[in-house]
Amino acid sequence: MTNRYQSVGFAVESAAAVDELLRRAMAEGVVEALLDGGRLVRWHDAPSGARLAVLVRPDGAVRSATPSFRPDTPQVLSARLTGLLPDGADADADAVQLAPRHASYPLAVQFETGGLAINDLPFGDEVDLELVGFAHAMECYPHEDAYRSSGIPLRIREVLPAGLVPLAGAEGPCRSRATALVSGVVLACTPHRNVCGGGEFLHVVIDTEAMVLDAVVCPQSVEGPPVQPGRIVTASMWFVARRSCAVLDPSRPDGANHPPAAPQSVRSAVRRALRSRRSGRPG
Repeated sequence: MTNRYQSVGFAVESAAAVDELLRRAMAEGVVEALLDGGRLVRWHDAPSGARLAVLVRPDGAVRSATPSFRPDTPQVLSARLTGLLPDGADADADAVQLAPRHASYPLAVQFETGGLAINDLPFGDEVDLELVGFAHAMECYPHEDAYRSSGIPLRIREVLPAGLVPLAGAEGPCRSRATALVSGVVLACTPHRNVCGGGEFLHVVIDTEAMVLDAVVCPQSVEGPPVQPGRIVTASMWFVARRSCAVLDPSRPDGANHPPAAPQSVRSAVRRALRSRRSGRPG
């Protein structure tokens, strides 16, 4: 099982290594000044899509840090923002509850830039989000029979919002977490190397209940056969979201904001999944 940083290729295994990573990010990233005198630092490994957002206090101390990922063409989830789930100690770790369109389940997510993003959210409205699931570990099954015989208590395509179930602890119920158990069918799997972070990771596009999801996982954290299109995967995921927006492509003469096209194989797989969902299918 890996930590969130390793899931997207930031090869850190200790608190000291994380501290060193954040120092590098603050020295090399793109800086945006904040009204309170602090700053937002964005560190982006462009070839792989791995990202790191670091919020820095006015005194220079790290306020929070969130790893993330943005593929060339992210999957977009339309969801109504139904509530705020406070962390209690760290506003940047607050979770937001969503009601994904066409889904029967709620979902909790964290935002890439923490409280900065949450302050601008139109709660009660439906928005388009780019959502990434960070799998600390993933199990892969070659076919439906192998999955069903494994005894996993999830349908082939299912999202179980486990992070919204309060767990009793020594100090009472724990806070809600931006996590869920996910099972689904692989539409695409692309290996990446995070040059900035020094590690490798997989970008997996998963067709699950009511959505197509971008997920990332460290290759060493996959159990079973290699992740390939058509295979079934299941994982506990931590979700990071951002508001969906167009990407400025400076190479376009008209300066239009359009995301680059996804590979034809990925576009075809997503279209097939959406057609199958509309027509109905067994789970």
